[in-house]
Amino acid sequence: MLHKPAKYNFITFLLIFTVFFSNISSEIFAEPESETQPTTQAAPSIVHNYASDGKELSLNARAAILIDVPTGAVIYEKNAHERLFPASITKILTAYIACTQGNLDDTLTVSQSAIDGMGQGGSSIGLVPGEKIGFRDALYGILLESANEACMAVAEHLCGSASAFAAKMNETAKAIGCTESNFVNPHGFHDPNHYTTCYDMALITSQAIKNEDFSFIWGTVSHQIPATNLNPSRYLNHKDKMLRPTSNYYYPDLMGGKTGYTDEAGNTLVSFAEKDGAELIAVVMKADSYDNSYNDTKTLLDYGFSLYKGREIIFSAGDYYTTAKVIQPYKDKVYELGTVGISAGSDIFAALPSFINKESITIKPEIEPEMKAPVAIDEIVGKINVCYNDKVIETLDAVAVTNAPALSDKELARRALKDNLKKYVLIPFMGLIIIFLLFLAALFIQSVAGAITGKSKKKKRKKKRRRPPEGASPQRHGKKRRKKRRPPQRRE
Repeated sequence: MLHKPAKYNFITFLLIFTVFFSNISSEIFAEPESETQPTTQAAPSIVHNYASDGKELSLNARAAILIDVPTGAVIYEKNAHERLFPASITKILTAYIACTQGNLDDTLTVSQSAIDGMGQGGSSIGLVPGEKIGFRDALYGILLESANEACMAVAEHLCGSASAFAAKMNETAKAIGCTESNFVNPHGFHDPNHYTTCYDMALITSQAIKNEDFSFIWGTVSHQIPATNLNPSRYLNHKDKMLRPTSNYYYPDLMGGKTGYTDEAGNTLVSFAEKDGAELIAVVMKADSYDNSYNDTKTLLDYGFSLYKGREIIFSAGDYYTTAKVIQPYKDKVYELGTVGISAGSDIFAALPSFINKESITIKPEIEPEMKAPVAIDEIVGKINVCYNDKVIETLDAVAVTNAPALSDKELARRALKDNLKKYVLIPFMGLIIIFLLFLAALFIQSVAGAITGKSKKKKRKKKRRRPPEGASPQRHGKKRRKKRRPPQRRE
């Protein structure tokens, strides 16, 4: 059996060895973790307090709204949520659905029901039953000349009937975010159940202008429709005078617009203008005349543009950095190869109204937490949405800023071997060491307990030995010393 100090040294050595080996093994088999960057919550919606500017906007229209297109911020509103009749600004939604769900290269055949359903006295470009016209040309007729029969022909071509198309209109409007509208026909001819609000029309227009075909057509001043099977060529001119350079109401910054009128709706007008990077949508409803609708729109746009200071950086690519795990599959198992650094591909410049602080701008990355190797520097690995009040202002590419090459099959085989060693050798070995240490600890505890018990018994025996017999005189106990015998003296 080991000497006691040697036993204690041996146990100490095993403990140190176990801790040291555990640290090494954890470093060998541990995989690096990816870092994530928390995103901040969007700021609440801002409606600009235009009265604080010391400017009173005198408008003739019953209702009006002015919004900043990129952020959706309301710059000005007057009865913006009051339900009113839209008249022909309905055709913005009709044309948007046609541009996004139709084929502009199709050919339409005008039916008798399309002519009958246009409404008595409704705007027309003279289509007749049986006439074949290009889908794209029909859209020019809708957005420039406000042709009701063209709306009916498009609706029937896409959905089979005007009523089915109206259901599509309401479905689309709801998806955009409109909650105060109901559409029963594709052209806006008066119906008591056909209504909307300035706010909803601003939402619809904001969505429609994202479509390139729609934006191009509704901003076109004039267009020629080629001759058809039943009619000669036709020249179309935009009804919105703010788009015509020869008009007294011409607004140079206007990019598109749509007029509307019925006796019940009054004059309605939707306009989109852009200046020095600032983008505005103005909607006026139930004005007394076209003149007043144009004047109100000009007042709104001039006021809105006065609030901008020009383009500036609202998001810097250098302010964003995160990481993602890089993985590589091998023989029905996935191995982590570390992480890859990710940043934005570029800065964002934008013009914002003066009442919106850059601190209100938030980001919402769309980046997968794991990506397969290899990943090269500058490779697009996702996107970053730059938002205001949860509305996406612009989307950037998220790019890799570090390299993550793939491992060869040989390197992956080594990784697999290490995993097997860990699973079938290291873990059982560590279990044996732990069992052995527990055994030694038990022996140590037993030896300490035995030593303590032995000392106690010895002390008791010693005390008992030293106690004098009862009734005897106190004397020194112990072994009697034998007297040495002296040899007898020899007498002479």
